[in-house]
Amino acid sequence: MKTDCTGQEVDRTEATTEAYRQRYQDLRWAIAQVQFEVEISDVILWFCAQDGRWSASTIRQYRAVIAAEVERVIADASWRASLLAQLRKHSPAPKVGGPRRTSTRKRKSIPETELEQVTKFLKTSGMADDLLIARLMLYGVHFFLRPSEWIGARFDGTTFVTPNAKNTNGRANGDERERDLSRYGADHIATLDAFLADLRKAAEAAGGWTRLHGRLAARLARVCKRLGIRRIAFYTIRHLGMATAKRIMPAEEVAACAGHASVLTAGSHYAKSRLGWKNVHSPGPPSPASLELVRWPKPPSWAPPKRAADEPVDEGPIPVPSW
Repeated sequence: MKTDCTGQEVDRTEATTEAYRQRYQDLRWAIAQVQFEVEISDVILWFCAQDGRWSASTIRQYRAVIAAEVERVIADASWRASLLAQLRKHSPAPKVGGPRRTSTRKRKSIPETELEQVTKFLKTSGMADDLLIARLMLYGVHFFLRPSEWIGARFDGTTFVTPNAKNTNGRANGDERERDLSRYGADHIATLDAFLADLRKAAEAAGGWTRLHGRLAARLARVCKRLGIRRIAFYTIRHLGMATAKRIMPAEEVAACAGHASVLTAGSHYAKSRLGWKNVHSPGPPSPASLELVRWPKPPSWAPPKRAADEPVDEGPIPVPSW
């Protein structure tokens, strides 16, 4: 068992353990091209000397990989502790500058005017895929699901139930999360439920969600290019929705609605509240059961003050897509 930043014990899945072992062998091979006999202490010395080679996130991943191998193969407790201490104390400095990679290049915010321009084009094109994309984007602002979670979302009465895609090692508030949409209105719930049915039907016809998602993402990229707008990814909408939620919801509610086990995740890995939209109302709070599973070691800087029990809740209009 391992301990995360909140003090909770977590465990690695067998798939993660095997992936760590393979990644360690890749690191070992990188040294073996220069030095034939490579011990784990050599790997640590080599790793710690790679200042300026990798980004901070890559360094964290490699450090975790090497630490896992130390724990696996070193039986002597004092020697194991010494190696781990060296690994923590002398990790390489991250690179400065250079091209940003993978998801860091994706947008984390969209002006309302741009999203309106894109969705207007999609809704009037006459293509079934375009209508799905428009609804994914507009609903995404209010519910900020991960793209893959939409296909498994469902209603239980007025409770909106969403599977948590990242639910291993205590990263999520349960296998599923819930939001109470009783104030969302029966008509709006019916419209959202119909969209979920359309999405499942389209995924089945496409041969699975992965294929459908790829097709829709490619189409959205072409539409953005045609309109002269910087490319929007579906995950951009999750960033936007969470940034907006940070403006109107307490931090623990944002985490519960996002499927996070810790309130720190939204603050450190997602768009800041200043990038969120104004005048957007929440369709509903998380259920008490989902909220209870959120951990809060310390309040993040963006956390709004907790609402007093007797403080009135804003019951203003809820912007929803109209089709």
